[in-house]
Amino acid sequence: MKKVTIYTDGACSGNPGVGGWGAILKYGGHEKEISGFEENTTNNRMELLAAIKALQCLKEPCEVDLYSDSAYLVNGFTKGWVSNWEANGWINSQKEEVKNIELWKQLNDLIKIHKVNWIKVKGHSDNEYNNRCDKLATDEIKKYQKEQKGKGYFMNYEEKTVDRKQIYNGNIINVERLTVTLPNGKEATRDLVLHPGASVVIPIGNDGSIYMVRQYRKPIEKVSLELPAGKLDPGEDPEVCACRELHEETGLTAGKIKHIISIHTTPGFSNEVLHLYAATELQEGDAHTDEDEFLTTEKIKIGDLINLILNHEITDAKTIIGIFLAERILSGEIKL
Repeated sequence: MKKVTIYTDGACSGNPGVGGWGAILKYGGHEKEISGFEENTTNNRMELLAAIKALQCLKEPCEVDLYSDSAYLVNGFTKGWVSNWEANGWINSQKEEVKNIELWKQLNDLIKIHKVNWIKVKGHSDNEYNNRCDKLATDEIKKYQKEQKGKGYFMNYEEKTVDRKQIYNGNIINVERLTVTLPNGKEATRDLVLHPGASVVIPIGNDGSIYMVRQYRKPIEKVSLELPAGKLDPGEDPEVCACRELHEETGLTAGKIKHIISIHTTPGFSNEVLHLYAATELQEGDAHTDEDEFLTTEKIKIGDLINLILNHEITDAKTIIGIFLAERILSGEIKL
């Protein structure tokens, strides 16, 4: 009896969603790659189908070492699930028909032809052939999605949260670790920094100069020249926050204030949103900073601020965005 080694893997973009499967067959010094896809399927179905398609390639009874990262597939045979289901008329322990029954039946028929040794491997690890099978499966999905995109269809990118754990609870931020289901049906973890959001003010003087604040920023261990800004209180309207922070940090009162844009600062790991406002018709007064705030106010021309940015002397992202918006406001490209 010939000895054959098979590696299989399945993937799904959405679960259910577009699925792909891949397999590699090894015999002697020869290798064969096979793969395919289904439009509307599940990750488990793709794992089963990969094994079915690989075993169907064998033209005679063989002894097979079949490697898979799917516990669903491997446990079905190593833990006796399939034999129990067959004995019970394909009814499971919950007295329900076995899911993916037609695929399990196909596999069950195939292992009566071949002697299969089922081996569980760790997914997305250091197993070269498992990783190659994963790529075969995901490439099938990408190929299908590319074809659909050309027809005007677009893939579902959503990651669904299935578990949430609090890691840290601080004065300004909280940190959570999320477990998510990816578009291909696999799971991953995401560290999420929760921030209440903040308002940023672009205070434009009558002469076109911008009021700035200079303060020490401990995380970067340097003094930073920035636009006035502050975090939102619970339930606070961003415009109210903008007016409050402007007055507290600079002593200025705005006769006119207008929302320009809102930005996500670091969407890769935080939900923080900054709301940028342009403030004009300014009246000067006394600042009222918090006890832990030590800052000074400076009035600087827009051209000088842009030079400071280009000379790497202003590195704060919200301030850089606000200054370039101020330039467009002063040029008349943005109407207030």
